[in-house]
Amino acid sequence: MADQSGTTGGTAWPQAPGGPGYGVQPPAGYGYPGGAPLPSGKATASMVLGILGLLLIPIVLPIIALCLGISAKRMADRGQGGGRGQAVAGIVMGWIGIAFALLGVTVATIQGISAM
Repeated sequence: MADQSGTTGGTAWPQAPGGPGYGVQPPAGYGYPGGAPLPSGKATASMVLGILGLLLIPIVLPIIALCLGISAKRMADRGQGGGRGQAVAGIVMGWIGIAFALLGVTVATIQGISAM
């Protein structure tokens, strides 16, 4: 009678899943060469300025974050660097920061007019 290990008598241990040996290296050329590209400085700066624009300076920093984010996204789409997600985050936070700034200016104007 043969068991799961393929030998008769059932005295041999079954092999571990994954094949023989645990230290087997993948063949050369496996995966992406060099790994994923690192995020560009523009993408990182766009995201950081977008965050700071939402928290500290809501008029100037979101505009800079938006410009840097668009530039970094275009570079990432052309394959000249990574960080596309950071660039998109900077673009989104830039637009949100600009919207908050416009909302603040509108509310301040309405309050100023109604105080007269």
